[in-house]
Amino acid sequence: MKRPLRLTLLLGLAIIAHCTSRAEDTNRLRPYFKFYDGDLETIWGVKDHWSLGLGANLNRYVGFEFAFDYYVKDWGQPEIVGQASSYHFVPEIRLRYPLLKDRLVPYFLAGAGPSWIQSKDGNPVAPHSDAEGWTYTASVGGGIEYFIQDNIAFGFEGRYNFVHSINGTIGDRTVPVDQSTALFTFGLRVYFDENHPQPLFSEEQEPGTRLYFGVRAGADFLTDGNLGSGVKLDPEQAAWGGVGGQTGGLLLGVDWGPHFGAEIAGDSVNHIVNVSGLGQITEYGQGWVMANFRLRFPHGRLSPYVYVGPGVCYSELKEDKPPLAGLSVTGSKMHPAVNVGGGLEYFVTKRFSLNADARWAYSWDHTVELSNGLSTKGDISHAAVTIGFRVYLFDL
Repeated sequence: MKRPLRLTLLLGLAIIAHCTSRAEDTNRLRPYFKFYDGDLETIWGVKDHWSLGLGANLNRYVGFEFAFDYYVKDWGQPEIVGQASSYHFVPEIRLRYPLLKDRLVPYFLAGAGPSWIQSKDGNPVAPHSDAEGWTYTASVGGGIEYFIQDNIAFGFEGRYNFVHSINGTIGDRTVPVDQSTALFTFGLRVYFDENHPQPLFSEEQEPGTRLYFGVRAGADFLTDGNLGSGVKLDPEQAAWGGVGGQTGGLLLGVDWGPHFGAEIAGDSVNHIVNVSGLGQITEYGQGWVMANFRLRFPHGRLSPYVYVGPGVCYSELKEDKPPLAGLSVTGSKMHPAVNVGGGLEYFVTKRFSLNADARWAYSWDHTVELSNGLSTKGDISHAAVTIGFRVYLFDL
């Protein structure tokens, strides 16, 4: 899914979510899960930033959080030679000061922890480059959040990550790789308990209609990646044991009554185009946007479900690799698609659930053309296994 769409989605949810009189912070020990996104950071060169957190409010003012951040930046001196991805594992202390009857909560945070940096997607016309290694990060910042439900808060957070640089190589030169940067994120903090416990939707005599936002991530496995004429798709660089790649996506849906629902699912999938005689020449990025009809079978906290739906697969050739040097490659953008799948949802609270999901998706009429005259057309399909969560924001 495109990052501007994610920005619009989350801001829209914050605007339309109506607050209840019971939406407030609390003074007791209260664990939570945090999901924040960094759409706006592309302005200063930070890409694909996801921020997750698992923590607890110890009392009204003090909390502790284990934060995980992943982002990508360009690197190289004096010219950019590729990208470097970094993974940051930072325990943080969080100092809070609730306001407006405990609904509005500004906070300060600080911490330090280990980080892993790894180069990726080298420039095909630049000298060979490589960087990889562990380092450490110190993080300091603050934020503000507003409770939109009893156990759901929407917030903004700004931090600066001071990342100790590692050494990379460009040709025969040693060059520092510095991932230090300012970060600005926004998203949801979901508490694992409620101030005023409510019955599950499945326990209500007349379950109503509710809107949810969800996130899922996992592995995808090509079931058909043959585009013909010696062109095929391989798992991307970030693969699972050389068999499957990584996938992740967002959900926006509505459930009505005890059994029926519909959702828009946007998932990102990446593969590598492999041409016979040349090798892996470029990345084949795909955004699968599906309109699914969902059939649910709730039983207490457990709710198995199945779904099916049509959609589109938007593809993009990007981040060319060295074997493509001297050639250009183009391909079609928009393709019809369908998918079918199912999963199991477990409700931690009335408005927060964890889920495991499996699906199969198929898309057709994909084309790849090289400037040397090679032209191919074919269909692709993949299976995906993911885990994730849904946050039920409000009732309609």
